[in-house]
Amino acid sequence: MLFQWFYHASRRGSPRFLMVADHMNYLTFEDPAAVNLCRRALKLALAGDHYGAAETANVSYPVAEAVGAALRRGFRFSIGAEVDNDPRNRPDAQNIVEAMRPDGLIRSVHFLPITHPEHGEGWLWPFDNPEFKDLYLHVGVDQTWELYVANVIEAIEKLPGNILGHFYVPAKFGFWPTQAKLEEYEDRVIAACKEHGLAIEFNTRVLYRDADDPALIEAYLTANKRLLRKAKAADVGIAIGSDAHSPIHQGAAFERVLAILDELEINEVVFPVAGRLARVALRATEELIAQAAPPVTPLPGSSISGLGRKELGLPEEPEQPITAGEPTRGSRRGTRAARTTPARPPATKPTRPKARERAKAAGERGQGLEEHAPAAKAAPAKKAAPVKKVAPAKKAAPAKKAAPAKKAAPAKKAAPAKKAAPAKKAAPAKRAASAKKPTAVKKAAPAKKAAPAKKAAPAKKSTATKKAAPAKKATPAKKSTAVKKAAPAKKAAPAKKAAPAKKAAPAKKAAPKKPATKRRR
Repeated sequence: MLFQWFYHASRRGSPRFLMVADHMNYLTFEDPAAVNLCRRALKLALAGDHYGAAETANVSYPVAEAVGAALRRGFRFSIGAEVDNDPRNRPDAQNIVEAMRPDGLIRSVHFLPITHPEHGEGWLWPFDNPEFKDLYLHVGVDQTWELYVANVIEAIEKLPGNILGHFYVPAKFGFWPTQAKLEEYEDRVIAACKEHGLAIEFNTRVLYRDADDPALIEAYLTANKRLLRKAKAADVGIAIGSDAHSPIHQGAAFERVLAILDELEINEVVFPVAGRLARVALRATEELIAQAAPPVTPLPGSSISGLGRKELGLPEEPEQPITAGEPTRGSRRGTRAARTTPARPPATKPTRPKARERAKAAGERGQGLEEHAPAAKAAPAKKAAPVKKVAPAKKAAPAKKAAPAKKAAPAKKAAPAKKAAPAKKAAPAKRAASAKKPTAVKKAAPAKKAAPAKKAAPAKKSTATKKAAPAKKATPAKKSTAVKKAAPAKKAAPAKKAAPAKKAAPAKKAAPKKPATKRRR
């Protein structure tokens, strides 16, 4: 609901400066959180985030959009509280008010301690409530005003506040003190507000609520004009409040109040913002414009708004040639100082001899160039990176083709050393001398495709026949298979020359096959 008050002001187009303040006795612990959410929604609306503002304030998008548009047009909204001596206030009401961090506090008095005929002494009388209107006859008008002014001054002196609200509220039902007493009360209250920094409110509720009582309205306007003159003379701030209990009465009768302020030549009111009273001008006068933007004295030789020295009433200066390095007319540094100083010769940048000239001076034609841009030559070195393309050295792997020569590997004769095959478990030791070579066999593994060399093995039938028996012993070819398994372990050295050893191994497999054929025969 709080956000809705600002929405109605935005739709109505007034008032541009609006503070919504609820009575202290209505505040609860939920209100500080609601107030903070409303402030956040106002910030989002001002920033143009209407969806965020609508979600935060729990309102529809058009409502948030209207408030955001008004804020960007210059509307200003505040949230305050009206604090008084209402006995219905919660014991912790002051804590709730402080948690709200109100932009402004309206200090008011709505209850007077009297001796009630039934309730006794010290009963708090709601003197502005129509239900208890008859007690004016019991207490008396003069006594009522005396009690009221005493309580108002005590509240101003002892309690926090920014604005004194509806000072003439005891006259709500037409009960006025004598003229002399009333002016005395006004002087005392103005002095207290001046001392403690409070503003006086011009409350318009009587103007629109009691429009059918012209006598009351006339007396009310006369008293308020006198009070406003005294406030202006004492330099006490003036605030305007409609005391609206519904958005429909926001800014009610403000047009009439503004006319009265013009009549009294008052062009400034106060508006609570973040706990202080900001001064707001009602009309933009020449004096205010001059204060806001003091005249700028032109620099000699400069012009303002297209006016030259002659139009500005300044003596003309003889034209002087402007030399290099001197500021031109209209520069921020001015021209007088520049013309009184001797002209400087044009600055020249030191230039280096060209690379080739340096090379000639050194006697070596390429030396200067190397000093100048070594990076340029270093870059081509990157092109030399194609050495990576030399990786085709893998193509040099065709050296594997030379492996056919390995067919003549008489190492097979050395195969008898296989008798020491048991040592194959220590096979790594056999190849310790050239362990690096066998490890490279992995890459050479493709040479296994050259296994067709087994076909060439038949030439060894004679030798195979002779050593067929031992070949049976070699049946532990499974061990040779173990050698194959050991092959994967060969992951370290890329020695491609060790490939021959693998070719020798397949020959061993060929040997057992031949004797097998003999057995079949």
